[in-house]
Amino acid sequence: MSVIAQTRTRLGESVRRRSALSGRPPRFAYTHYFIESEGLHSRIHLQNFYSTFWPQVSEPATAHIRVFDRDGTDQGSCDRAIPPFGSLFLEMTDLLSELGSGASEGSVAIDLEPPASVRRQFHELPDADQVEIKTPFWMAYYDQAENFMYVHSIEMLGGVVFGAPAALRWAMTRHIPVGESWRSWRLLEADRLADLQIVCMNMSREPRSTTVGVYSADDRVALHQETVDLGPRAVTRVRIPPEEFAQWSSRHPEIGHVRIGLDPLLTTNGKPYVIMRYADGPPSLHHG
Repeated sequence: MSVIAQTRTRLGESVRRRSALSGRPPRFAYTHYFIESEGLHSRIHLQNFYSTFWPQVSEPATAHIRVFDRDGTDQGSCDRAIPPFGSLFLEMTDLLSELGSGASEGSVAIDLEPPASVRRQFHELPDADQVEIKTPFWMAYYDQAENFMYVHSIEMLGGVVFGAPAALRWAMTRHIPVGESWRSWRLLEADRLADLQIVCMNMSREPRSTTVGVYSADDRVALHQETVDLGPRAVTRVRIPPEEFAQWSSRHPEIGHVRIGLDPLLTTNGKPYVIMRYADGPPSLHHG
């Protein structure tokens, strides 16, 4: 590493240390896909995790919630206070109604801001130059028959940092890396599929493209591939035509299982969501 690079690194660490110790470490909002169509509904589950580390604090934390439509259009934001050791259960239908949004599909991002009395404790944190706050949360997906599916968040809203000083926020959002080529470890039974939809989310602030595919378990045969273009914050749902399932079995009888893939992931950990169903069974919604 050059002297200039070393100097920049030390300066960056110093700024981050001072910011954290003064109660202003960088915060990142995790995101989730939501759907209010296809007979499916979505519900946010969020805990006040600050109480786990500072149980003596009696002030609520504040959840800042922002919603984007499927094309990435900002639908607005709202706040919710979550009491110590409390949880938030918020139906997306209620949230969309509150925002005056007609969106039936898109993404939601949440940043949980700590109360002032928690921020005053940050001077005790070790490795202050590495401190970051992220807001993981769960989404429940369910249908009219009360089949429930729970998915945890894995990717953050790219290009946005909360809480930290402006210069630090700028430095930490200059570049949002694209992910690598990816294949799911989850194998699907090809001859039982009745529905298969692959949901891609672009959580960056710039347009991006990827190739959505279905591959044999050994990754040697591409059974379905199509390239999709997504604008900033956009979501697209690729539905594999059901008639293709039978063709897979007839053309490749040796293939019993298939896996999902993206080339590349739109962001570092931007794995797709998968909506699927076997035969006449209930729907399933999970990360790829």
